[in-house]
Amino acid sequence: MKGKALRSLAMVGVLAVGFGLVGSSAASAVIPPDPGGSSPLVRTYVSTTTTKVPTVNGLRVRKGPGANRTILGLIYKGDRVKVIGTARDGKGQRWDHVKLTRRSAGGLPAGYVGWVTEMYLY
Repeated sequence: MKGKALRSLAMVGVLAVGFGLVGSSAASAVIPPDPGGSSPLVRTYVSTTTTKVPTVNGLRVRKGPGANRTILGLIYKGDRVKVIGTARDGKGQRWDHVKLTRRSAGGLPAGYVGWVTEMYLY
């Protein structure tokens, strides 16, 4: 019985490593370009979240990473966001995939998820 349990545990470990369930804290993927874009996006998702705050009032929260994406709302100085991933657009600009930790001054609800340019977060 002990041997069977040990073999089962070893198999679970092999499967976890094989499917990537165990390993690094970040993963990257090349995403095909948007229909209107010319370069692919490279997205990196991080396992630990970082809290940041906008350095400007009226920072646009977008549907995706890129200045050509739909604006969903605005966040303001003092609004805290958790960074759940990052991406670079075709021009090399970094975008953070963020989640609001509480209702924003611009009216977006707590838990709202969107993309903001990283240059205006600290």
